Formats: sequence, C-alpha cells, structure tokens
Amino acid sequence: MGIRQRGARVLAIAAAAAMLAGAGPALAFDREAWREDFAQLKRELAAAYANLEWAVESRRMDLPALATRAEDLLAKATSDDEARRAFERFLASFGDGHLRIRWPKPGAPAAPAAAGDPATPSARSCADLGYRRPRDDGLDFSAFPRYRKLATPESASFPAGVLETAGGRRVGIVRIALLMEGAFPEVCEQVHPVPAPCDAKCEARIESEVGRRIGAALAAQVRSLKREGVAAIAIDLTANGGGSDWAEAAARIVTAPGVEAPRMAFIRHPHWVEQFRMRLEDVERDLARPDLPGGVRPALEKARATIRESARVAAEPCDRSVAWEGRATCALVAREPAWRSTGLLATRPAYDVSGLSADHVLDFLSRYGAPEGAWRGRLAVLVDGDTASAAELFAATLQDNRRATIIGAPTFGSGCGYTGGGIAIRLSKSGATLRLPDCVRFRSDGSNEVEGIVPDVLVPWRAGLSRHQRAARALPLLERWVERRGK
Repeated sequence: MGIRQRGARVLAIAAAAAMLAGAGPALAFDREAWREDFAQLKRELAAAYANLEWAVESRRMDLPALATRAEDLLAKATSDDEARRAFERFLASFGDGHLRIRWPKPGAPAAPAAAGDPATPSARSCADLGYRRPRDDGLDFSAFPRYRKLATPESASFPAGVLETAGGRRVGIVRIALLMEGAFPEVCEQVHPVPAPCDAKCEARIESEVGRRIGAALAAQVRSLKREGVAAIAIDLTANGGGSDWAEAAARIVTAPGVEAPRMAFIRHPHWVEQFRMRLEDVERDLARPDLPGGVRPALEKARATIRESARVAAEPCDRSVAWEGRATCALVAREPAWRSTGLLATRPAYDVSGLSADHVLDFLSRYGAPEGAWRGRLAVLVDGDTASAAELFAATLQDNRRATIIGAPTFGSGCGYTGGGIAIRLSKSGATLRLPDCVRFRSDGSNEVEGIVPDVLVPWRAGLSRHQRAARALPLLERWVERRGK
C-alpha cells in the first residue's frame, strides 16, 4: 500500500554563503565509515526487510556473494560518490520498488526552529498540504477518429472517452493517473477552498473527505460511460506509480460486489507490535460501547483474540543475521494469523462498521463510503512497466478475482509497501535514510505481489514511444478483446 508523498520544502541558501561553503576544504573520503554503514545496512535488512526471504527463495539470490561484491566495490571506492553507487547497486539487485535509500544533501543546513506558537497552525493551501496533479496523462487515443472525449464534471479528475471499434462496439476509457487523494488538488480545493490554519487533524479530515469525493466522482464517471452504451470499460493505469489505501476502494467501484481482498502478512518486528497495540486499543474502545450494531460485537471479540495472537507472533525474536552467511534462519514474515489488505475480513461484511474506532481492523473500506459496483460489465486494466505499488494492488485484486483482463506490459514490481508510516532507518555514518517494506501481499496463487503483474494480453511497447504510439499499439489488442464475446 502506498503513502501520499508530501511536497518537500526547499530551503534556499544565499549565494554568498554557498560560495563560501564551496570554497572550504573537502572532507576526506572515509572508507571505514562506509564499511560500518554497510554492516548496519545488512543488520537492518535482516531484521526488518519483509521481502528478504522472497529474494532468496524466489529470486534465488546468493546473499553472501551479493554482500561480498558490494564490499569489494567499497574497498575499491575512492570517493563518496563511488561508495553511494555501491550501496545503490546492492539495493537495486533486490528488484523491489519499495526498497529505497535517500542520501542527505551535502552541506544541507539543519531545519530552522519553528517560530511562533506551535499550538497555532499556519494558514495552508491545498498545495501546501501536498496536493499535486500528476504529470503523466497516460495513453493518448485522441488522434483516432473513432475516439470521442467524454465531457462531464468528473473529467477533470478522471479523464475519459468512448472508443468505437471497427466492429461497431464501444469501449469506455478511464484514466487514473495516481490512486491517492493527493493527486486530486481540484477536489481538495472544494473541501479546503482558501488557505486556512490546518494541523494534523485538519489534514486527516481533508484527506478523508477528498477520498470520499473522488470515489463518488469515479463512480459517476463510469455511470456516464454506461449511459453512452459502452460494451466494456478499460482503466488506464499506465505510468501510475501507486498511491494510498484508496486503491482498494477504487477497485471495488469498477466491478460487482464480492471482491476478495488479498492476503497480507506482517513481520516479526517491534513496528508491528506497536501496530497491533494501537489496533487492540481501538477494538477495546468499541467493545466498551453499549450501542454496537448487530453482528459487530462477535466480530470485534474475534478481532481482539486475533490481534493478541498477532502481537505475540510479531514479538517473537528472530535473529536472521546469519542469512548473510548463506545459513537458514527463522521466518521474518508471519503468514498467520491471517490478515487481508483491507483488515481481517476477506470481503465486505453484511453489518455496518462505519463509525467504529476499529473499522480499519475489520474492513477499512467503510471509511471511503465508496459505491461498490458502479460498473458491473466487462473490464480491462491497462498497465506497463511504470505501473507500481497500489496500482499493482488494484490490477492484481481484479485479476485474481477474475473481474478484469490485464492488458499491457509487466508491471514495475513493488508489492506491499509501508504500514503505519513504515520503518525508516538512519545509517549512522552517512546519515542516509533507508525505507524498508514491512509487509507482504500474496496473490491468489501464493506468489508475492512484489514480483509484478503479468498481463493477460501483452502489448509490444518499447522505450521511447510517444503516448500516441503506445495507444496505437494497444488499440488493436484492445479492440480484439472488446469484440470477443464473454470475458
């Protein structure tokens, strides 16, 4: 699952100060410090990297050999740049889109102390809150004579059009550039029209309302296509880098109810012990209520038992450092107790969980109020090598439930990302920040979603094609799918 990225605040440095800083003596390259950071990196990966087992078991990676190559590169490095490249090459070997390292900017000043009363938040616009329109517009069908753009109020958020095939059938195309609230500034501005003081609670309230509104807008757009008489709908997720938990709601808007959420595993780590502690608090808070809706209390009592067992498992010691010696270790990933990407329940419950403190424990989709089944007809999802993270969750969920045909190229391969803010680790010498995925989502065949999504229909795209050329190559395959009877 993705996390909405906030816009970074760039601190300007006066030109004179920059010149003075550049005139100073360069720090000497410290190979031993880089070696210490690499040793720490290996310890952190063994302790908290959710896909390390997958790397060995599925990718057949030789961890001792991989570490030795990186150490050899560090031994030959003569500069910090070369050392950083050795780290990056090492991490890239894992083929995991969520395994990231960020280097501190050289000479970056410390963050200035906050001015004024911290209890009084400053006025902030939607842009200040990190809402940005995505740059990539996806496939471009506009030059084809049998394509007509759809002009609806929702088209500002979800551009759409109707494509008539050579056989006279119509297919609706809907573009979703990113599956997250922060990608819809025009909707944020409906909720937060002018800059105003906004603290963390205010941000959460805005994000929640934006999530509900974009769900309603997507549902309205597919209904508009239905009124156009389309025989099928294709969701364009090319170059969609992921998003937030809203991806789960979006997947259920475009197909009939009854979608089963993928299984999700956690890791044996203090991060998840804390996650379960907070979930248990929410469950206990709800169980103390005398006014619970019918069917909810037994579900919460079962959830309490599952959370307690999950916390016990997450707290089990698991020293996996010998993995770097090629030796067998304990399992970091805990497949039991079983969780789903949407909570404990595989499908939406018949009872109402909205308004519960622990709604996210059972089925967090209730928070979005998204209308399931706005479209119940034939469905395709267009993907490519830049479709990643939450966009892969969207495609995988529909593919595994046999609700959609996936058309395009194999996806990036990011899998489950970060829960509850994730695990961020600072390397002690270089100051680099390491982000480690802390969960695993499993496909219906038991494979790890980080392997990426293989389309049902492959499109012969190559690097360097324009948006129009990419659409032209996808068009005949899309038409063939639309004109084919049945699924």
